Amino acid sequence: MGAGRAAAEHRQWDEQHPWPPQWLRYVPPALVVVTMVLDQVTPSRYFFGSLLSASVVLALFTYPPLGVLAVGAAGCVLLVVTEWLEDYIGPMTIVALTVLATVTVLSASLCVVRRRAESRFRRVQAVAEAVQLALLRPLPDRIGPLRLAGFYRAADDEALIGGDLYSVRPTPFGIRVIVGDVKGKGISATQTVATVISSFQEAALLHPSLSQVAERIDVALQLDRDSPPSEPMGDGRPAYTPGEAAGPVDEVFVTAVLLEFTADARAVRVLDRGHQPLLTVRHGTASVVESDHSLPLGMSDLLTAPPRTVTQTLDPGDILIAYSDGVTEARDSAGTFYPLRERLQDHCSSSAGPVSPTRLVTFIEEDVARWASTLGDDLVAIAFQPAPSGGE
Repeated sequence: MGAGRAAAEHRQWDEQHPWPPQWLRYVPPALVVVTMVLDQVTPSRYFFGSLLSASVVLALFTYPPLGVLAVGAAGCVLLVVTEWLEDYIGPMTIVALTVLATVTVLSASLCVVRRRAESRFRRVQAVAEAVQLALLRPLPDRIGPLRLAGFYRAADDEALIGGDLYSVRPTPFGIRVIVGDVKGKGISATQTVATVISSFQEAALLHPSLSQVAERIDVALQLDRDSPPSEPMGDGRPAYTPGEAAGPVDEVFVTAVLLEFTADARAVRVLDRGHQPLLTVRHGTASVVESDHSLPLGMSDLLTAPPRTVTQTLDPGDILIAYSDGVTEARDSAGTFYPLRERLQDHCSSSAGPVSPTRLVTFIEEDVARWASTLGDDLVAIAFQPAPSGGE
């Protein structure tokens, strides 16, 4: 689930909606036939042989180079045969054959370039997908005593990840989680996403408290913010040298919530760094989890007091939901924000049986898509539930 689910849906969409569409393969030969028929049924003063060049150009998008040459050769042969049957091979025929042969050779050459570019694009796409999935790893259905499910949608349709982030990691201190939202969105925010996730995954294994984990991420973001540009100048010298002012630096911060589930997952410690409030679904009722709201990660120098960690108990069957503001800021046609808690409440009240994390995040994903015709921000939502004591 998570980014892995988005990748699978990307591949499924590409398989169901190939480009160019399959029907385009039949257009070049059909156009050749139509051209010949028109040339036969119309008076000799009308000449349609020039349309054969269009069939070759269309073949460029769907056929291999040999196929393009075959379409062009077939057009040349049929043009000569047609004009010979009419006993008229004049200057227009010679011109049409010259143009058709030239277009055929050029189209076949462009087809070679197109296929090489497509092959390179597929390789780059595969590498990009592997890198993105290594950054935001697919969520398992269960980690120890904790069931979980989630979905992820990037604002950029061509990307698997954007400015939202998540990571779930078993540690000696319990199962630790971060769900966050980087300033900015889309693929341009992924550098900060990489910094936060890598810092979290390391710090979560080493530091006994969530506050220390957050501090480690704060330091990493501070280093990112203070890093000088690395592009060289036109004369080969670096754009920045020690002792020079680095110039104005963009703000780098991340709203995030850090979670630490106990060994039996019946309690969770929550450190809120400026993120959306958590929700719990308990006995069919959706409610907001109270937490100590603090400044985002990357702004620790502005804190007047250390952020406080709050503990929330979880009963059997409870579901804890973490999400980004892309969910609650999705708007309908009237400009109304998506009311997540109210929609969850209605859904849980109308559900016949118990609600599972998978069913819950599937409902949120589909309901947000129904609510908002277009999604202008990255979205992430993850649901957590303690597994029954029997391990079922």
